[in-house]
Amino acid sequence: MISERLALTVVPGAGWRAADVRLVAREAEEAGFEAMFSTEVNSDSMTTAAVIGGATKRLTVGTWVANIYLRHPYLCAKGAELIADDTGGRFVLGLGTSHGPVNDALGVDMTNAPRDLVTYAQAVRDWLAGRGPTTHLPQSPAANTVPIHLAVLGFGAVTRAAEVADGLMPTMWSPERVADSAPYIARGRARSPGRPPPEMTLGLPTFLGEDLDRLRATARENLGLYTRFPFFRRMWRESGFGEEADAMDRYAGAAALSDRLLDSFCLLGPRSRCLERLAEYRAAGVDLPILNPPIGPDAALELVRTFAE
Repeated sequence: MISERLALTVVPGAGWRAADVRLVAREAEEAGFEAMFSTEVNSDSMTTAAVIGGATKRLTVGTWVANIYLRHPYLCAKGAELIADDTGGRFVLGLGTSHGPVNDALGVDMTNAPRDLVTYAQAVRDWLAGRGPTTHLPQSPAANTVPIHLAVLGFGAVTRAAEVADGLMPTMWSPERVADSAPYIARGRARSPGRPPPEMTLGLPTFLGEDLDRLRATARENLGLYTRFPFFRRMWRESGFGEEADAMDRYAGAAALSDRLLDSFCLLGPRSRCLERLAEYRAAGVDLPILNPPIGPDAALELVRTFAE
């Protein structure tokens, strides 16, 4: 059984069936994982969270993350309220703006993404508190508290999110970047006095095995698409990986993910090596590591069973 806080996220839009979601969720719960989150990649993360919640009894479920542009904040709040009610308050609502290439394909305008995310989160919180305007019926507060976490990559986003959110959801950060985020979190939280510090979660691509070269190749296959996203290129440049970001700008794709870059934010290697790296992340300030296995239910099951040993 897992002795420290640990979560799992899956990409159900990549070949998963509902039965796969339920199977992985039940095994994760039995193994001692604290939470299981769902990405919104060719899928509906809210519905997936509901499926996970219905298949489990103790596991916290959530979105990692729901795209704010795909649902009105009223609908998002009502869906979150129902999932939280059905799971006895085990739901965490992770929100983000997704990425330009994704939203362009969907005809979504994200010109004002930083402002939109904060405004949306505040609107959802108001609906959950029963402060929204009367529609067919008057509004009432949700029966369960729904923590709202916001996706962040850059430090400006960290400050904005720390002001309004219950938790932060960065991904692909090194331990050093986690530590460097602390003053930005403090700056944002200072604008909301009296609230506890936001929970720091972190998405960590995880590739298990003994052959590091093979694992890095698998990592490139799984993560190459992120080199197309401006937010990630900007983050990696800010983190000292300028040559890699320049290669991404030249459309080098997965080849731009150097060994040094992958080693900075992935868990790579056998279980013992990954546990040592997790200890570094926790020491840097991560409250809840979220492990992100390679695409497919088999890889998720392998990860769960390996960490349960």
